[in-house]
Amino acid sequence: CFFFYCMKLRTQILERKGKAEDSLRTKRLLWDDLEKLFHNQLTDSVSSNTKSQVFDPKLTTLTLERGYRVMAQLPTGKVKPISGNDIGTSKVMNLVLDKYVVPNANAQFDFLTKLRMVDIYSNLYGNFFAMVDWDVKKNGYVGPDMWLLNIRDVYPQVGAVSIEDSDYMIVRTWKPLSYFEGLNKQQGFKNLSKIVTKLKDIAGSKQNRGSDSTSKREEDQYPSVVSAKKAGYYEVLTQFEKDRWVDFCVDADMEFRDQKNPHDNDEIPIACKYSIPLLDDFMGMGDFERGKTMQMVINSTWNLYLAAVKMSIFPPALINKDNIAS
Repeated sequence: CFFFYCMKLRTQILERKGKAEDSLRTKRLLWDDLEKLFHNQLTDSVSSNTKSQVFDPKLTTLTLERGYRVMAQLPTGKVKPISGNDIGTSKVMNLVLDKYVVPNANAQFDFLTKLRMVDIYSNLYGNFFAMVDWDVKKNGYVGPDMWLLNIRDVYPQVGAVSIEDSDYMIVRTWKPLSYFEGLNKQQGFKNLSKIVTKLKDIAGSKQNRGSDSTSKREEDQYPSVVSAKKAGYYEVLTQFEKDRWVDFCVDADMEFRDQKNPHDNDEIPIACKYSIPLLDDFMGMGDFERGKTMQMVINSTWNLYLAAVKMSIFPPALINKDNIAS
């Protein structure tokens, strides 16, 4: 019975991920185009036929300026007491937040940088996701932290229009072999020895991702190199339901944690920041989607103008060979 239960859970996670991938297939093509504009790559047909190949990064500059303006500093909100008995408690909570939580909530990047990236990428894609959870660090910090999620590693429930409207969300992460080896010392995990044994015989699958799972910058500027055995990063799918979290290692084809929502709040631990929320699109709409055509017009105009300038400086010469004295 346990074997069939595990197979059913595995099938459920992989099937839900596959359905989400199918629903986002067209959207990911749009992301590719928007990322090209963000990374200053020409996409219009006119500029591609000119020699100047100039890109005027107005849209990118506006987005970056907005991100650094909106998130110029950390939020300044404070805990306020609701009665005289709470004054001391509120002061302690503010000290804990400012001097303990914010300096240590630095997974991936420092907290201010993460807030800026959330704003910038939400304007690029229309929506951007982060996981908010409790963390225990080797430096002694025990508290909340925020992890930014790659837009292509988030698989929402098909048909849902927001996180609040969802029964579950699946998030893909990439973990090294040392991650699974380190979990042996913690409680609540299973199948770890089997997973470690299996992963030692194979290379990490992160470098084998298809073009639909990589950004245009990563695809264009970094070669696809297969890692050695026992090395690289291995695919992990986490299915977050409101009352249950399940971790599944795809490369080992095994689940290694199935637990009740540890926060016991009946919520999915994923936060999102919209640029422009829409009623009929989970991903919303960003400024890059709105300004895509105008950016292409600016680029094509610049390149046509420069081509005309070159023509005026170096006009083509027509030589009649019959009138040339030899």
